[in-house]
Amino acid sequence: MLSETFILNEILALEEMGVKVEIFSLAPTRDPRFHEGVCRLNADVHYVPGADEKSTLLRYARRFAARNPKRYRRHLLKVLAARRPALLWRFLQASWVAERARSTGVGHLHAHFANRSTTVAQQAAKMLGVPFSFTAHAFDIYCDADHEVIARKMADAQFTVTVSDYNVDFLSSLTNGHPARVELIRNGIDMSRFAPTGVALDGPFTILSVARLVEKKGIAILVKACAILMERRVEFRCDIIGKGALRAELQRMIGQAGLSDRVRLLGALPQQEIVLHYQSAHLLVLPCIIGADGNRDGLPVSIVEALACGVPVISTAVTGIPEAVLHDVNGLIVAEGDAMALADAIEKVVRDPALHDRLKLAARPSVVESFDQKRTAAKLYDLLQESIA
Repeated sequence: MLSETFILNEILALEEMGVKVEIFSLAPTRDPRFHEGVCRLNADVHYVPGADEKSTLLRYARRFAARNPKRYRRHLLKVLAARRPALLWRFLQASWVAERARSTGVGHLHAHFANRSTTVAQQAAKMLGVPFSFTAHAFDIYCDADHEVIARKMADAQFTVTVSDYNVDFLSSLTNGHPARVELIRNGIDMSRFAPTGVALDGPFTILSVARLVEKKGIAILVKACAILMERRVEFRCDIIGKGALRAELQRMIGQAGLSDRVRLLGALPQQEIVLHYQSAHLLVLPCIIGADGNRDGLPVSIVEALACGVPVISTAVTGIPEAVLHDVNGLIVAEGDAMALADAIEKVVRDPALHDRLKLAARPSVVESFDQKRTAAKLYDLLQESIA
């Protein structure tokens, strides 16, 4: 997939440390393009059967139940007692995962996102009698999430990982005194790949934004800020990389504001092309907001990638972003949802080369250690080894 590359990076780093990984995917990718890092994966990918393959799920469930009748019956009765049809469906998927994981010798299950994937991992782990853990991110814990259910998952899990101190505090507040281990592990990136070129930038001042085109990323606010900058006769170009439901609306806004020759929607791009855009940009702008449905970012990976490439960042104080974007050190923090404040900040950086140079100089050093995927994956590796031992 062209998004959520942090999961791919994590798996690759674990494999480099000698971990044998099996990947269980609840859905096949619909995007024919993929990052070249996928080609370096050694892990086998197991696609869990969907709703149109219930007979396959039932066959695997019967196979697992025949080998472990008492354990299977005990957990099935608990699921039926909950009277939640969705949970029964996840239990069937978990039965498939449990049978495949048993045959491949899996000793620990780890899921990304606290919702359905963790539900399946939790149920499969119970059936297998192995520990499980999960990484919580953002929409899965803030947007229409059942916090009581998340608290129970945390209590069942060997440990829970999350990507920011802000999230650690939030998840810890859900436990209600139940024992739960919450660990901070940043979304790490490959620091050797995301790095400055050392070549001086030429051409117009280039603003870059790398994000899915959804409400919480605040791209509409960026377009409004660009319209303000144009009225102020600020010279710039803005490239927006990503796809999403708001593309048509954003294109309409760009056209109506007369920004078509300054602001480009480039669509989704593979990682190797995105790196080149970072290396030729003067500034990354990602004015994240909390959506109307409560959806928000944990700590966008594109911010860290840009900083690692020596690109200053302008963003907002949503969730864990200020843990990476240090105001007036490696970037600027502006008020959430304020296009005028965003335009003021961008103009300030454009018109003050000394400020831009100072922010740029601090960008990479601010993330090079704490977000290095070798370090972040090593912490997860230690937790997994402890769990399996």
